[in-house]
Amino acid sequence: MTTLIIILRIIHIFGGAFWIGVGLFNIGFLIPTIKATGPEGQKVMQHLTQKTRFQTMVYTAATLTVLSGLGLFWSTLGFKASVLSSGPGLVLTIGGASGIIAWLIAIILVRGIFTSMGHVGRAIQAQGTPPSPEQTAAMQALVAQLGKTTPIALAFLIISLLCMAIAQYVI
Repeated sequence: MTTLIIILRIIHIFGGAFWIGVGLFNIGFLIPTIKATGPEGQKVMQHLTQKTRFQTMVYTAATLTVLSGLGLFWSTLGFKASVLSSGPGLVLTIGGASGIIAWLIAIILVRGIFTSMGHVGRAIQAQGTPPSPEQTAAMQALVAQLGKTTPIALAFLIISLLCMAIAQYVI
């Protein structure tokens, strides 16, 4: 059982670090750069969403983080109402719930935005000409939607991270 807990902790910590790092990078650097560089930024986004495994890596890390967190919760605390009566149990529950909400936002909303960006990008590539004003507007709207959605997911991730960091110290 100890070996399983160690493995789950390693997956949880590394997956969570990668996931929150990507979120901070996206909000702090990538999305502002895409907005500021217009069509050139859209090319970067097209490449990122169509030619790399970036999305797959992020969603895999997020999913493994959630699953390993649930495994740790189950193996150390169990899914009992009495967990909520202890400070650490309550804080870990809040952190876990926040992480699951962030995961749902990422898997449902953010993934949908990236999928839509991919469709627009492929249409632009297929026509072999610069994007039409409608395509440019569609891509800008998607980037704006991403800019509104990702901070919400990141806020839940930060709550989750803070809860995991302080849980053992809460009385």
